[in-house]
Amino acid sequence: MPKTTTVEKTNGTDDRPTGRKAGSSRKKNSKAARRALRLAYRTRRGMAPIYATAAQAIAGSALAQADDGWKTALAATAAGAATTLAWGRWDARIGKKRLRKRLPARADFIAAASAVTTGGSLVTAMAATGGLQPGHSPYPALAAAWGIGHGIYWWRRGKKTAAPTPPLAKQMQLWQDEVACTDGPLPGSELKNVITTDYGWTAVIVVRKGNWRKAYAASADIAGALDLPEEMLQIEKAMGQSAKRAIIAVFDRNPLQKPTDHPGPQILDMNTGQAKVGLFYDGAPAHYAFWKPSGPVHTVVYGATDGGKSRFLDMLLGTERHNGIVSWVCDPQGGQSLPRWREAVDWYEDTAQGGLAMLYAVRNVMYERSARYSMMEWIDHKGRKLRGRDHFVVGDPDPLISVTIDEAHRVLNLQGAPALVLEIIQMARKCGIKIRLVFQGPKANMFGNAPESTDIREQAQSGNTVMFRTASSLTDSIGLPGWDVNPSQLPMYWPDKTSTAGLGYIKGPDNRQAQFRAFFDRDPAHWATTGTTPTIEKSAAGVCGKAYHERLDRLAARLRGEAPVLPDDAFSDGPVDVTRRAPSSDPIAQASAAIAAEAPPGTDDKVAAFLRERGRPVGRVTIAQETGLTVSAVKNALTRLKTKGLAVAVDRGIWAHPDHADTPADPTELDAAA
Repeated sequence: MPKTTTVEKTNGTDDRPTGRKAGSSRKKNSKAARRALRLAYRTRRGMAPIYATAAQAIAGSALAQADDGWKTALAATAAGAATTLAWGRWDARIGKKRLRKRLPARADFIAAASAVTTGGSLVTAMAATGGLQPGHSPYPALAAAWGIGHGIYWWRRGKKTAAPTPPLAKQMQLWQDEVACTDGPLPGSELKNVITTDYGWTAVIVVRKGNWRKAYAASADIAGALDLPEEMLQIEKAMGQSAKRAIIAVFDRNPLQKPTDHPGPQILDMNTGQAKVGLFYDGAPAHYAFWKPSGPVHTVVYGATDGGKSRFLDMLLGTERHNGIVSWVCDPQGGQSLPRWREAVDWYEDTAQGGLAMLYAVRNVMYERSARYSMMEWIDHKGRKLRGRDHFVVGDPDPLISVTIDEAHRVLNLQGAPALVLEIIQMARKCGIKIRLVFQGPKANMFGNAPESTDIREQAQSGNTVMFRTASSLTDSIGLPGWDVNPSQLPMYWPDKTSTAGLGYIKGPDNRQAQFRAFFDRDPAHWATTGTTPTIEKSAAGVCGKAYHERLDRLAARLRGEAPVLPDDAFSDGPVDVTRRAPSSDPIAQASAAIAAEAPPGTDDKVAAFLRERGRPVGRVTIAQETGLTVSAVKNALTRLKTKGLAVAVDRGIWAHPDHADTPADPTELDAAA
């Protein structure tokens, strides 16, 4: 058997080399230190206030060892404050996206500035007075208070920034995956400034190549890529921004589906001449211009049956009635489109022939006003007295006249009407007259079969153009030239089977190629039966002829079931005094009228003194005979005195001093004036 030897170990001895036990201990300590450092690094954000407080205590105690350590602390505080200011005010725009920086929020900037300045001040104080000094020193408590105070803001801010990603990020990702991808509708496009709304979300599209029209042209494909109905997505030009940018609005519900009630005639701003007539899809008001500083703004309104034209006109006519604007209305459909205004406007005609007679009267008023305004004295913004005003001021001295012709194609198809309308549209703005034409659509035959038809459409569309749903896609670009919209594609009904009346586009002061919906006037009769009817001035009424003066008689006859006949002079200039208007085709006559209207110095004073001494109303002819002035000079002088409150027009051609306006006039004066 093998021989074995047993060796016993001595207690307290180790067979390992001397010193191995101590080395193992150091290894374990180094592992623990590394684990502590890793833990500190992983929790660096949450523990930042605690680390900062500890660093301050250490720095304050270390700097206190040197006699001038407080100087170092003070310099570090100033450097930290300067760095914080630069961080908060420098809006970096570095080429690489990952290095780009945006300005911090105001609250973050204030908190950072407070932490740097108060923390630095605390370290400086400790360095100057001997360090942390535990015991009776206030520094431990101050350091703890600093850490807790700024730590609360830091921890709350961190909690907010850790909020879950909003659901909108899914839409952003869908855009990148389905729209901006290589084979998508808009390759390489981007979404910026995404904003959630109560109806969905909006953003700015930045196309990679070309301009914003690419985004609009691809709107149907974009709706398909986002798995949306076409009517739940809108794209329009980004006003005032790069041509590469467009605004996209995605709807959870269409905000225009529910109509907004007409708030009343106060929609008109008398300072600007603009009225809020509806809302765009984003809730912004849609504006319509009644006038600009240069004068009234003509209007053309398009829309198919049940498009919302009549209710839109009801709103405009109610606004005019309650804001001192004279309304003349022609409704050739026997008054069926605008029946509430038959007795609520200054002049109403319900036949195409009556509308033509109205246009002849409009031209007479235009020339009567033109002759007066060309010689009118007025004060400009520099206080200078000038003669001849080249623009119209609402209410000074005459009211604005708004002529509305519904179903205007019926009037423009009458012989001579296109030339008459073109003449008025081209010249009437300076005389305070605006034309509003209403059609089913912008086809050429709507404006009459005459050489002037195209010019009428171009002139009318240069002002306000309101285009509700139309029936033909071929005319979309004609009604709104240069616009990338399709009124013919507007739906007739909403998904809940209610009408879309009032939905359309408006080219006006806003100039937005976006859908709007006009306010809905639920009770036009209320605005038609309240307030007073504005009327034209007497000098304008004097040149309108019998068609204007017999308008109420024709209305009464029609209400009795009779068929009234227009007077013989309804379709001509009528018996108009040539000194009261400047003919449009005879420059020699224009010059003669202007010379005849000139008056010698002191004419106004002479006429005013005569009226005051006369003591009763007197005719213009009598004034001219007894003062030695021409009739034209007297007429112009009386007009100027009226604006100054020194003369009153008692009757046609009869004038008096304001103190004698109630005194009966001599019958011979009345006969002479008649």
